[in-house]
Amino acid sequence: MGAGSKRNNKYVITAILIVVLFAAQFLFSRIGFLISQLFDYSSLDPDGLFAQVSVHHIIQMFCALALIFAIWKVKKIKKIEGFNLRPRFDSRGIKDTLLFCLAITVYYLAVYIVGSFTDTINTYDYELNAVNVSGTLGFQLLLSGPSEEILFRSLPIAVLLSVLDSDSKRDRAIAIIGTAILFGIAHIDLFTFRIPWFQVCYAFVLGIFYGYTFIRSKSVIYPMIMHSMSNVISVGGCYLYMVLFK
Repeated sequence: MGAGSKRNNKYVITAILIVVLFAAQFLFSRIGFLISQLFDYSSLDPDGLFAQVSVHHIIQMFCALALIFAIWKVKKIKKIEGFNLRPRFDSRGIKDTLLFCLAITVYYLAVYIVGSFTDTINTYDYELNAVNVSGTLGFQLLLSGPSEEILFRSLPIAVLLSVLDSDSKRDRAIAIIGTAILFGIAHIDLFTFRIPWFQVCYAFVLGIFYGYTFIRSKSVIYPMIMHSMSNVISVGGCYLYMVLFK
């Protein structure tokens, strides 16, 4: 088989894997949702803002981890350190994370400043009491990043780069873009097929940054931090806006 045929086969397998990964991500998210519905959170979370979604994210994270460890054991995928979940000091990862947090802070600062003059900010419709604020921000800080980055970054990029060439810029870009597309699709309600276009596109763009940092740093820890901080800044910024202007 010639080099061209091998290369084409590699990309066909990659396309198939993306579909399989989508199915796995959807299944794990659905399992998390169904299990999270089995419990009563009313005493802990009266407004239903963070407890159930926290359990959902914990379950889907453990499902993804189980698959990661199963693949590692069977296939011994060690081509990249995509399955390395331990903290790893990396100057590029730290730099990317700090620059991202600065950029996302400036972005939301501009959004809320402009929104305060144009009255275009959609605020939350629940009371900003201690339980709601600490619960929602705690979820965003401690669970949103770790759960979603393991499911939508560590698992798919490591799997794709086990087929693609991790030393090829083009193949790394394919892995990053492919997983960013999956991350964007995850924000679509597939049962009603309601597409929040801004949210989908926003998730795709952030997925590019997270995937790029993941591959550069060879650690999912930095995208976890970026993801969590992005959510905390977004939600916390809206809380601050509500306190100051509403």
